[in-house]
Amino acid sequence: MTWNQRDLTVKGHLPSSETNRLAALFAAEPAGTAKVAMLHHNVLRGDISARMGLAHWASAQRRLDATGAEVVLCGHDHQEGAGQLPRGTVISTASTLSDRTRGKRPSVFNVVRIDRDAVQVEFWRWDRAADEFRASDSHTFARAGERHGVVGAGHVA
Repeated sequence: MTWNQRDLTVKGHLPSSETNRLAALFAAEPAGTAKVAMLHHNVLRGDISARMGLAHWASAQRRLDATGAEVVLCGHDHQEGAGQLPRGTVISTASTLSDRTRGKRPSVFNVVRIDRDAVQVEFWRWDRAADEFRASDSHTFARAGERHGVVGAGHVA
């Protein structure tokens, strides 16, 4: 943590020992089990900050994509986002439930749904006038799995 809120050098580190451990845990799960990983730092480049949250981000993305995770939940950048890595891993980047959002935008939380064929990331955005969160943008991605060479995401019963 830094006392300088504008410090753009704050980076997370994701050692290969952790992605190897995660891959082993996911490989031991039955086919069809939804495999979700969580880490603090953003895996995809922030749209507003234009920064990556992880040091050696290209390597970290490749290793995360190879773990068998279908979804990675992350944050750090205080801006919501959704995307997909080349082998199909969905990235759900949460905003913040505080007034420290990027660009003075409203707070947003993400709802992630995984069904047999798809992963949906839905943003729920704070509506000040209504004094409540409301469903906003929605992103749907084909569920990764064996067709993409990812371990253990076969058929869901």
